[in-house]
Amino acid sequence: MRKWILVLALFLFVLFVQPLGAEQPPATAPTAQIPAETPAERAVRILRKDLDRIFAEAGLPDTIIAARVVALRPTQGAPESRHGRDRGVALPAAGEGAQVLYSVRADQPLVPASTVKLVTTAACWERLGPDWRIRTRVGHVAPEKKGDPPDLAVLGGGDPNFSGRFWDDDPVGAFRQWAGVLKSRGLTKLGRVLLDDGLFEAEVVHPNWPANQRQEWYEAPAGALNLNDNCVDVRLAATKAGEFSDVRLVPPTAYAVLDNQMKTVAKKDRHRYGVAREVLGAGLPGLRLRASGGYWTGAAPAVQNVAVHNPTLYFGSALAETLRAEGIVVAGPVLRAHLVTADGVHPAFVCDLVHTSPLGATVTVANKRSQGFYAECLLKLLGAYAANPRAEYGAKAPADRPRVASWENGRAEAMRWLAERGIPTAGVVVDDGSGLSKENRLTALAVTELLALMYERYGEAFVGTLAVAGQDGSLRSRMRNTAAEGNVWGKTGYVYGVSALSGYVRTRGGRWVAFSILMNDVPWGQLWRARLAQDKVCIRLVNYEVTQ
Repeated sequence: MRKWILVLALFLFVLFVQPLGAEQPPATAPTAQIPAETPAERAVRILRKDLDRIFAEAGLPDTIIAARVVALRPTQGAPESRHGRDRGVALPAAGEGAQVLYSVRADQPLVPASTVKLVTTAACWERLGPDWRIRTRVGHVAPEKKGDPPDLAVLGGGDPNFSGRFWDDDPVGAFRQWAGVLKSRGLTKLGRVLLDDGLFEAEVVHPNWPANQRQEWYEAPAGALNLNDNCVDVRLAATKAGEFSDVRLVPPTAYAVLDNQMKTVAKKDRHRYGVAREVLGAGLPGLRLRASGGYWTGAAPAVQNVAVHNPTLYFGSALAETLRAEGIVVAGPVLRAHLVTADGVHPAFVCDLVHTSPLGATVTVANKRSQGFYAECLLKLLGAYAANPRAEYGAKAPADRPRVASWENGRAEAMRWLAERGIPTAGVVVDDGSGLSKENRLTALAVTELLALMYERYGEAFVGTLAVAGQDGSLRSRMRNTAAEGNVWGKTGYVYGVSALSGYVRTRGGRWVAFSILMNDVPWGQLWRARLAQDKVCIRLVNYEVTQ
């Protein structure tokens, strides 16, 4: 018994009594400390989760979606926020360690549609400058026969701005101004109208555009002499039931003849009409426009814009007719002429006026309204003048002349600019200036890097060329009455199967982000789903709080 008592006592001693100096064993095994998630990291994580959910719930399971969002560094030229200029800690710009907020398939080349206009306009903005002027020279050439009136001569500069857009809805408003200048110089009687369109290449319609849509406004040709977006406006209105509808061509010109077979109808279900274009040849008239079908008595007036076939002849015909209407006698025909040769301008040419248009305003029309015709003219002008913005068409010295304004030269300059600015070009293809060609390819990475570059260098000047959500341009009817209205500047994009939106977002805190969303393989009839998802992303970005 005593033996067992001693054993028990020894056991209890060992169990409860530690010798002096003995180390205390750790209660648990040592573990690595995990740093706590910062508010900024949490905000980014939640943003990414929300954007993933928006795309997943878009109802587009077979659509390829590429997207990227980056926070931008406030710059000296950055747009003012509604709370005043941001004076906080600067975030680095894209390309310099920018905070990438979201990225999915950002390096996958996709068909970008009108997103290509961002490349065209940004390259022009950088290479030529927003204050660079597109020049059209107007003058006269002394007659070959004594006693004959001088010929009017126009050297085309590729200006797309001859339209009612800048002339109080008068497509030939600029020509009326020219008439006043010519009369002030004593030129009240003229012979022929000579038109030199040699600055631009002969090809005015891109070969990779849909061949069955030549009469549509978005396939308007891009030449050295252009008028009214190179479209004839067919204005339609109802009359009395049973009578021919009111159909008018604007501007009225001998270039296009109207065949009106459209009747006004009393029943709404018979409101079906169309305007067909028939190309007649190289002379006047150049087009026959046939209006047919039924126009309902209760329908509001409408306009159909029909692309012309020969922009030079269209320009010259309307010019001659306007001059006559303004009291100047024009006796001779309208002719294409080579007034500029290898030796320079025709020696008998006397310049009476130089009409100029600023590049900045031209870029704004291309971006804000997504006007493809403008973008094509800009890409060709980029090819002609990027190497020497001070070049002049018709200069005597070869070094002072521009190159041919062509798609080939424009494409090369656009790609060269991207590479020189450090914008990733892997998989990028620039085929035209507007994005109508499906041979174009862009990545969301390249687009956001371009947007970041332009924001850092030009701030509100370039941002302001884009459409504003819920307010103007191609975004006028989108994101209205949401947080995004007035806080998103974007470039829309659409061709069949493709939808895109890229641009800038001003957050509620007054900070800025750049984004690009490219969607390919959008099913027929599902465009609304793609646009709804894009709008939801923009609204979510407005509510994102950018932190360092």
